[in-house]
Amino acid sequence: MQIELSNLQPGKGQIMVAVFNKAQGFLNLEAAVFKQGYPVSNNQGMTLQLPLHTPGNYAISCFQDINNNGVLDKNFLGIPTEPYAFSQGARPKFRAPTWEEAQFYYNGQTLQLRLESW
Repeated sequence: MQIELSNLQPGKGQIMVAVFNKAQGFLNLEAAVFKQGYPVSNNQGMTLQLPLHTPGNYAISCFQDINNNGVLDKNFLGIPTEPYAFSQGARPKFRAPTWEEAQFYYNGQTLQLRLESW
């Protein structure tokens, strides 16, 4: 599975990626079929090759862990303070996306995700 990421803060932290293949446990890292961190390059974009090749329904969650602490930092209201993205461009306000909003059928296509701050 290839993912093209854009709108990164160059050279800062790492990209944390989690891939899910079912609604149950979506966004719970324990339920992810793949999770990995990748150092951020000095460019505003990166291409990642994930070791997933089987066609099927998936959903992706990723964020730029700017301070390298391994978690998506949030403010006192629970709003993310680091750039993030979900597959299908899912970005509901005031809550995390559902499986239905983020899931897609993977059949070998390259996915494009643009990281944004809230």
